[in-house]
Amino acid sequence: MHLISRGLIVTDPKGAAKKIEELGYERLRIYFLSRRTQSLPSKPFLPGITFQNILKIYECDVKLREICFIGVGHFELAFRNRLSEELSLTYGAHPYFEKNAFKNLGHQSKALQTCYSLFNKTKDPRAKHYREHYSKPSLPPIWTFKEFLTFGAAASFYNALSTLHQSNIAAYFGVNNLPVFKSWLQGLVDLRNICAHHDRLFNRHFQKQPRRYNNASVPSAEHATLKAQLECLDYVLNSAGLNSDIVQSVEKILNCYSEIKLLKLDFDFLLDKEFLYLFPDFIGRYFERVFE
Repeated sequence: MHLISRGLIVTDPKGAAKKIEELGYERLRIYFLSRRTQSLPSKPFLPGITFQNILKIYECDVKLREICFIGVGHFELAFRNRLSEELSLTYGAHPYFEKNAFKNLGHQSKALQTCYSLFNKTKDPRAKHYREHYSKPSLPPIWTFKEFLTFGAAASFYNALSTLHQSNIAAYFGVNNLPVFKSWLQGLVDLRNICAHHDRLFNRHFQKQPRRYNNASVPSAEHATLKAQLECLDYVLNSAGLNSDIVQSVEKILNCYSEIKLLKLDFDFLLDKEFLYLFPDFIGRYFERVFE
């Protein structure tokens, strides 16, 4: 195994080979690379790094994805419900056909195309029932249709709405600034997709970064970090009356994995920089405890 030749400590080569076959080398590769010295020609592993260390980091990443997916799912449902409530209160069951609900006719047309595409493709029994028993209106009531919307499609539909309706929905989630709320929405859709596709949160620099909402000083973390995304998630859920403490929950997970806090290298402590992209102030607090 070339990993052993690079200095990785593997006490059970057969077991390690089986685990790599199960998970896939490419899935584990980013975790291996994070524990190798990139500046040296052969890129050896840092001293003392074991295969079990790598699996622990991977395990932590899995748990982070699970809890983030659940948290974003709570917002996704609340967002779709609010979208339905906002429009049905003003336009009734079928707001798709009301031009005043949208920015302009172009946005309405694009939104309708998306709606028809989703409705015709979905295998949901409620959609099948509507298609078999009704021809007019051509789309079901929005309180039914929202159940077929993906998070990404719901966000696109939201962006097509008039500024008034967008603002009302954003205000429901405690944000009275549309550019800020839209940036949060884009970031949360991205986070949801990352988790749903079992992609990594470890060592991730988020491209879709939330803007700072100065009225609430959120997010307080660096905008490219997972913590910034989760601070926004906590804020919108709590503003809507849905108790959320996902930031604290993630910190509890991180506390259970010493592998992601510090690496001991001879007599020096090497900061685990990858997880600065998760919780940048978590490492600092750990140092304070170590040296008290």
